[in-house]
Amino acid sequence: MKNDLSVKQNLETMLSPIRLRESGAKRNEFDARNAFDSDYSRIVVSSYFRRLQDKAQVFPLAESDFLRTRLTHSLEVSTFARGIGLGVERHLIENGYLSEEKYGYIPSILSVSGLIHDIGNPPFGHSGEKSISNSFKKLTKKDSFSEIEKKDFENFDGNVQGFRILTKLSLSKDDYSYNLTCPTLASIIKYPYSSVEGNVKDKDNIFKKKFGFFNSEKSRYEDIINKLSLKQGQRHPLAYLLESADDIAYSVCDLEDGHRLRIISFDNIYNEFEKRGLKESLGDYKAYKENPDLYIQDLRIKFQSKMIKDSIKVFTDNIEKIVGGGFNKEIIEESESKEHREAFKTLGLLNFNHDSVLLREVIGDKVINNLMDIFYNTIKALRDGKPTGINKKEFSLVSVNIRNKNLYNKSIEELSDYECFMLTADYVSGMTDNFALNMYQKLNGMK
Repeated sequence: MKNDLSVKQNLETMLSPIRLRESGAKRNEFDARNAFDSDYSRIVVSSYFRRLQDKAQVFPLAESDFLRTRLTHSLEVSTFARGIGLGVERHLIENGYLSEEKYGYIPSILSVSGLIHDIGNPPFGHSGEKSISNSFKKLTKKDSFSEIEKKDFENFDGNVQGFRILTKLSLSKDDYSYNLTCPTLASIIKYPYSSVEGNVKDKDNIFKKKFGFFNSEKSRYEDIINKLSLKQGQRHPLAYLLESADDIAYSVCDLEDGHRLRIISFDNIYNEFEKRGLKESLGDYKAYKENPDLYIQDLRIKFQSKMIKDSIKVFTDNIEKIVGGGFNKEIIEESESKEHREAFKTLGLLNFNHDSVLLREVIGDKVINNLMDIFYNTIKALRDGKPTGINKKEFSLVSVNIRNKNLYNKSIEELSDYECFMLTADYVSGMTDNFALNMYQKLNGMK
């Protein structure tokens, strides 16, 4: 591979260990961490990260300890992303696309982005996102919102909420939340557009499929891309690798969880792979007749390893296009693992369509809609100067940190309808599955 000096310069700018606010922390002589290792430490000890242990990956309110939660999923994504990053970084250094002085930057960044990529997910998984969007449509019919403010909530997305958490909401004493490095923050933006620019089907630009930031955080996003010299609408290079790590984790691991619950059978797997001409890759499954769970475990390891290797190859083969903003594809989709990933995705639908999941999604929808209704109307009543005694008590239940972040330098009377709904969404989306259920039951006299 021939090195292009401009690609190296651009890539190293995109990996610059700079923060939105200059760090006030003083390094001591024994601290050998780079700036991205510091990001990792800030996240691991955070309350938003800990709450992922009680947020669903696929199975809300699951009783089994074997099944993955958002926390265990995020740890797996972090591990896979770091492994991919190590392989990519070695290749880039060996081929002159990255200076040896930057050694360790890429895997460190990806370790953190794997931890935080789902940090904004609401209770009850992806169905919780739809519930918040639906509650917005029902609760705000007579309220005043601009077009972009409507789009923000009509398409509520946990990844977008995650960017808000990471740049604003956590750590009450800091207006920049954890004040993470710009490359770390940029690496989690899969869709680098606002809600009015994104959320469209565009075969020529798959990055417009969704959106990446609320209007309330637009200036923070623009600050990041300016500091890293990213173009408008350009993905950060490491966002491609994070996306691959996430795909690898959920596609194969969802299969393992579904098989453990006996939702996905070996016949399901065999038939799907045979249909795609992939049955030979299943190996000698008959040798595992007495221990089918071990077979699924070995299958997971085999295909995770293959997808990691294939992701590294596609990324390094296309490094110049990726750094230049001219690679409008998903890494896995362009790899030799494409058909295997599609097979796993199809099998994963068996989990999402299972009665146990659908029942819990119905419960979750009722919980979230009720909580959004209570707290949005409470906040508006206080804003309009017409609160009841109950409204005041209900508002006191809202997290002090969430209240302080949303009322920074302004009184509740000054909040717009957009800000009232944002405050409500910040509180409810930050709840864990069981906390939300318990709050719903208590507020409705069930406990």
